[in-house]
Amino acid sequence: MKKIVSIGLLSGLLILVSCKNKEQKVVENLDAKALMSQSTDSFIELWNSGDAPALSGEFTNDAVRVISNSLGPIVGGEAIKNSFAKTFSEDSELKNSQVSVVILETRLVSDHILIGAGTFKISDANNVTLESGKWGNVYQYKDGKVKFLLESAHRDFQVTDTLSNEVVSLDKSFVSKELHFDKIQASIAGYIMGVNKKDADGLSMLFTENAIQNISYKQGIVVGRDNIKASLDLTDGMVLDANILGYTYLGDSISIAYGNWTSLDTTNNTMVRGQWGNVFKIEAETAYLVMESAGRIAK
Repeated sequence: MKKIVSIGLLSGLLILVSCKNKEQKVVENLDAKALMSQSTDSFIELWNSGDAPALSGEFTNDAVRVISNSLGPIVGGEAIKNSFAKTFSEDSELKNSQVSVVILETRLVSDHILIGAGTFKISDANNVTLESGKWGNVYQYKDGKVKFLLESAHRDFQVTDTLSNEVVSLDKSFVSKELHFDKIQASIAGYIMGVNKKDADGLSMLFTENAIQNISYKQGIVVGRDNIKASLDLTDGMVLDANILGYTYLGDSISIAYGNWTSLDTTNNTMVRGQWGNVFKIEAETAYLVMESAGRIAK
């Protein structure tokens, strides 16, 4: 009887190991670029047709949009659907607009999380550019398809953009007991300190070695810690502040967080403000930036 039980247990273990190996093989064989292309093609088609309900279906129910045209994050499926409905409404400048997207970076950061970065352009019926900018998004892979977990898209600075003399105080940061949130807090605090102390070395070490930086004041997407450090613009008199408005631990040492930021120029008392939506990798007691995506709020 013991022999039969032992054989049964061994068979069960072999089946579990076999299934696990097959699952790992599928993950290893995922084509990140193909998945990203499929998602992007679907987004473009639905945007260009002005189909807000279908477009919101490209997002998970708990997804977040962090975009230039909103003062704060857009959280959850219903809010996301309403945001697209507003974009395509009769009184919107973007009604009947067409979007084009270029993918510059694509990575699988875990067996079910995909990140990507690139550029976008929104044009009217006469092919006149209404908006252009950069994006750095996070997607969940499930059942053979990817859906947005976080859209972080920000328009480029324009020569017509003006600075504000209104000094804005940020809302108090969100607080969470979720796993690793304290490490995200430390990362954001370290980023603020690095910028305000003009510490390029310390600031660059907050990023992983092959991190992606996608911020609106820089040209293009910057890849790699050394390149990020070389492209830093730590201007005297600028004071950065930032808060955290949301956080999710995605498993496999990957987290996403988002919030607002302000930059005060103390030489002339003018301020710009914006939003950020970033991806972090947890290593030991530190949260490192895998992708930073931030931009100014459009006026």
